[in-house]
Amino acid sequence: MERLDSNQYQGMVEDQDNTSNAPKAKKSIRITTTDSNLERLVEITKSMSKEIRRDFDKMYGRILDLLDISVKTPVISALAQFWSSDLHCFELPNLDLVPTIEEYTRMTRLPIDDNVGVYSYRGRYGLRKSFLEDHLEALAGRGSWHYFNKTLALTIYGLILFPFTPNIVDHAAMDVFAQYETQGLNPVPAILADTLLTLEVCQKKNGGTLKCCTHLLYVWIITHMYACELHTLFPDPLRDFGRIKVKRQEAREWKKELADIQDNKIAWTCPWYSPYEYDVPDASQLLVRVRAAWRNVQRKGDEELGKPRMSASQEYNEWRKARGVPEYVLREAPHAEEEAAEWEIDALKRQCKKKDEQIERLKIQGEDEAIEGWRLRTNVQQDKKREWMKRCDDMADCVNYHSIELARRLGEAEDEIDRNPEIQLPPKTARFMRYCQDLARGFGREPKCLM
Repeated sequence: MERLDSNQYQGMVEDQDNTSNAPKAKKSIRITTTDSNLERLVEITKSMSKEIRRDFDKMYGRILDLLDISVKTPVISALAQFWSSDLHCFELPNLDLVPTIEEYTRMTRLPIDDNVGVYSYRGRYGLRKSFLEDHLEALAGRGSWHYFNKTLALTIYGLILFPFTPNIVDHAAMDVFAQYETQGLNPVPAILADTLLTLEVCQKKNGGTLKCCTHLLYVWIITHMYACELHTLFPDPLRDFGRIKVKRQEAREWKKELADIQDNKIAWTCPWYSPYEYDVPDASQLLVRVRAAWRNVQRKGDEELGKPRMSASQEYNEWRKARGVPEYVLREAPHAEEEAAEWEIDALKRQCKKKDEQIERLKIQGEDEAIEGWRLRTNVQQDKKREWMKRCDDMADCVNYHSIELARRLGEAEDEIDRNPEIQLPPKTARFMRYCQDLARGFGREPKCLM
């Protein structure tokens, strides 16, 4: 299969197929896609060993395999013609389809958890593809594979997963990559949301450029269309994609094939999913948990859940009426009013019971917090006491040191006076000496007495 160059492919599709079973005909719109030339990047990745590739897949999923997929732009252009702004899905004449997070997660091998985020930032400034390719070659030459993998992943984020600006890894792609690197936020919801929003914008503007991950969208629709007989035979969505034979057709021919496809000729469950495959580290532990759960089944009846009450909303009746279905009439019991009142009383009782349980939990929590507060205050007081005791000990050591030093120097002065009795001290100096002697005695140091 040929690889697309950096030129934009304009998929203008003429609306010539008027099928009787089709929904309201849509006017064809001009859809273009912008793809960066990835040939040099593919050549650079050939220097990666199997071990380096395994490290990359472990860190960033299977996004490296997207470089080996050649997107046939006429397929994407024809598929975009069927996007429905009302239903938010691809409204084909005989069926409706839309990619899901689970399918995109399985393709990229990036498991979903609670830390997901959808990004809407758009930027036109960033790092050029040529600069990143030069940097990758330099890192490979030095053998800095850790930073090579990080740089390669960022490049794929900007050129394939979030291709907002041609041949540039812009700030939006950097932001998604940084969130994944630092916080582990899964990029799959952002990829899918960006794809659906781009399709929506192009439909409302009657044309435009699809600035989204067309690689995953292409793998998704081709797998559904041509892998119906290959269920459970494709363990890896991206690496096994080359086994699917895709015809070469113009956008007009692709649109006709999409319009004629029947529900029995499409793989509703992508062949990557197997009912016998579990994405868990140890299936035996999961089985133990399931068995334990069945041994602890909690039975609940009218006392816990209240008596069942049937009702039909106004929206449901309007929905039936719009489709020519007779309005749903609720069959009331002979004592419907009494049962309704009893049901409301039971509901109020359950609410009161729930509130009492909450109040009891708050009481226990308040007692625990009071005990914890008292313990913290006691610890703070003890810490302050120990701190002041340490300060007092330090001050006492300082005073003791200075008292010893004062007595030593006073003794030296007295010895000097004894050796020179002819020296008469001035009155002020004599008074100062006597003051020092008194001070030394106060510190417990007995000096000599001056005459």
